[in-house]
Amino acid sequence: MARSDIFKRIKNDKLIEGRIQKYRLHYDYLKFCLENPNEFKVDKSKYINWKLNLVSKYKFDKWWSQIGKNLFEKEIEQVKEIKTTKQSNSSTFIEIPLDTPTEYAIEKIRDILQSKQSVKSNERLRTLELQIYLESYKLKKKKTSLLKTAKLLREKRLKILKTHKTRALMREERTIKFLPAEMLYYTKQRIILRYNLQARKICHNVCKGIFPGQYTS
Repeated sequence: MARSDIFKRIKNDKLIEGRIQKYRLHYDYLKFCLENPNEFKVDKSKYINWKLNLVSKYKFDKWWSQIGKNLFEKEIEQVKEIKTTKQSNSSTFIEIPLDTPTEYAIEKIRDILQSKQSVKSNERLRTLELQIYLESYKLKKKKTSLLKTAKLLREKRLKILKTHKTRALMREERTIKFLPAEMLYYTKQRIILRYNLQARKICHNVCKGIFPGQYTS
């Protein structure tokens, strides 16, 4: 993870463990599930501190500033010298020769920590795809025609590109090829049906307190 990225998630020695985009997406899926109780049964015991009554009313930014950030921030333990041979599952002790070049030592410490941290922290969150899946499923609920759905999803993807262009979420040429007007109807249908299936699986995961969870076949 980039050095600048991690410092954006630290304030007053408290760290937001995941990227905020992950929490925003989780929130959007949860809100959608709450809005469709006949189809999705949210296990409220998994969201005791989320204040679900406010999730239904608030946009993400307001909910995050009042509730969310307090749920997911974690106090950072200060770096300090410890003279001990005690071992722990949650910590490791590193000896650094005083004549070791600083930048070299930092790089080696980073390698050691990354090798010991949970694989889960390295999971790639496909934010673009997750947004498209949910948008597709929302359009299905509105009984939007397939051709119009394809057009709106294409516009959604272009909007995401413009919003996150500095993060290089995708290349513009890939967007140009995304559900193009000349694509066969049945090909579009197959793709959009897959998007809806993925979104539905994620919604069921969210109902169990898991995001995004397993959603691919």
